[in-house]
Amino acid sequence: MADVVVVGGGITGLTTALTLFHNDVDVRLLEASDRVGGKILTSYLRGTLVDEAADAFLVREPHMLELCEQLNLTQDLVSPATGAAKIWSQGALRPLPKKQFLGVPFDLDDLAASGVLSEAGLARAAEDLTMGADAPRADESVGSLIRRRLGDEVMDRLVGPLLGGINAGDADNLSLQGGVPRLAEAAAHDPSLIRSVQLHLQQTKRDPSAPIFNGHPNGTGQIIDALQERLKTRIALNQPVTGMEANPAGGWTLHTPAGPTNAKAVVITCPTFAASPLLADHSPTASQALADIDYASVTFVTMAFDKADIQRFDGSGFLIPRGEGLLMTACSWASAKWAHLGDGPTEYLRVSAGHSGDDRAMHMSDEDVVAQLLEELSWVAGVEATPLEVRVTRWPRALPQYRPGHLERVAGIEEALATDTPGVFATGAAFRGLGLPACVQQGRIAAHAAEAFAAGG
Repeated sequence: MADVVVVGGGITGLTTALTLFHNDVDVRLLEASDRVGGKILTSYLRGTLVDEAADAFLVREPHMLELCEQLNLTQDLVSPATGAAKIWSQGALRPLPKKQFLGVPFDLDDLAASGVLSEAGLARAAEDLTMGADAPRADESVGSLIRRRLGDEVMDRLVGPLLGGINAGDADNLSLQGGVPRLAEAAAHDPSLIRSVQLHLQQTKRDPSAPIFNGHPNGTGQIIDALQERLKTRIALNQPVTGMEANPAGGWTLHTPAGPTNAKAVVITCPTFAASPLLADHSPTASQALADIDYASVTFVTMAFDKADIQRFDGSGFLIPRGEGLLMTACSWASAKWAHLGDGPTEYLRVSAGHSGDDRAMHMSDEDVVAQLLEELSWVAGVEATPLEVRVTRWPRALPQYRPGHLERVAGIEEALATDTPGVFATGAAFRGLGLPACVQQGRIAAHAAEAFAAGG
């Protein structure tokens, strides 16, 4: 009997297993597919390693950086060569306002200079400075806050596209407290959202020269490779858990194609739609709540062009608001964003399609997706060249959607598991943060809880 079995080999599960391993806990990790890493994947395109999903992580949240230190990778980390991004608005690519926090502007002159909003939109945003207090008591959506205080244009042309680029979601249905806790915190200082953000930034006193993101020159997959190397034989691939049952003498038995695996404690880190069936007979309340969490599907198309055939982009990429009707939601100009990708003769673009409520790309052929995105790149960004090589990566049901009230639902899942299935813990991107640092933090917390349970305390 192992002390702890971890179900799921994404970044959360790997971090859980690593934490237990470093604490000399007998841990086993069961992964249903033929590789670990989950939604982190890096592969070669035109002879260069280019990420197929996340290519960076936030530095201001320390947990991913701490993991890299554990894995002796910090000396290799790099920051984007440029952080300047643009947004499609009023028929043109326009620079994102420099003085904004998660899309919320805190300098109206800077906002006006960007050209993102119309005159009417600017006037409506300015009303925030004179409106009285009107905050609701319950968790609200991000869209509710932004539209109420700053108007529809700020929401549709700034905040919505920025946050949609993070979770492929609809900010009108995104929990403020659970989905964007940093914005919830920044909005709590003053009834005016503009003044509140200003006060928040003054209090945090962040070094403007410090990097916001870090990445690895060999791709984020390098971190997964290091985790796999560290854990080695503790990982079992192609071992989906098909069922589990409580043992009369304590602990749990998990059934896999290779046979049963016994554990004193279990940490389930796979997507909630995969976790739900495992708990249906043991905690119907938790199982149903897990099944109710929605996911968005996304498609990434990475294109390699000859530099001689394509004009260099001034910035790290651009965003497309939902209301524009395009298949494309964003384009990361990877060879401008990352110096190590911009040194050679090839220009790399990573184009994304799909979000909550729009899964058209998932039902199109690769050829049709590429053709449509090339057509849109042509008239949005002036890209007329034919790519040398193209890679299409599909991520079905990849990004969990945090609806208003999300944290209460998560607390209900955790309470139900504690009551119905002692020794079984669930965590991951669908719980308390879907960014890489948040997943690492959640994996560590789950590891400590499972270790304590397995030790009898």
